[in-house]
Amino acid sequence: MKIKTILAALTVAVAAFAFSSCSKSDTGADAGGYYLEPTASASGSNSTFIMLCTAELRNTFGDGIIYKNSSNDSKAIAACDKVFNEKKQDISISFELCFKTAVGEGEKTKRTVIKTYKPAN
Repeated sequence: MKIKTILAALTVAVAAFAFSSCSKSDTGADAGGYYLEPTASASGSNSTFIMLCTAELRNTFGDGIIYKNSSNDSKAIAACDKVFNEKKQDISISFELCFKTAVGEGEKTKRTVIKTYKPAN
């Protein structure tokens, strides 16, 4: 098991080095993902809103590496706006569209709020 773990870590390190050597302007420091987070406990229609936004974000970005930049921020906003415009009458709490950086074990993630969605009522 230890050999497999070491080989997996070595493979990731080699891939990261190869990727970073191809692009000197991108350090990967802004790699992470977009998430919709409720500002209070979410259930019912509120949790459905989260699931729909999450699905729309996945449709928009796929499963690849996502970097925080203005273009991707706009894509994430458009994805969640699409769901919000259809479901805004159903939600009763606020939500924050956030970008969280991917970090190594023991490191603290950086969270940036991109947009806040508030209930219509």
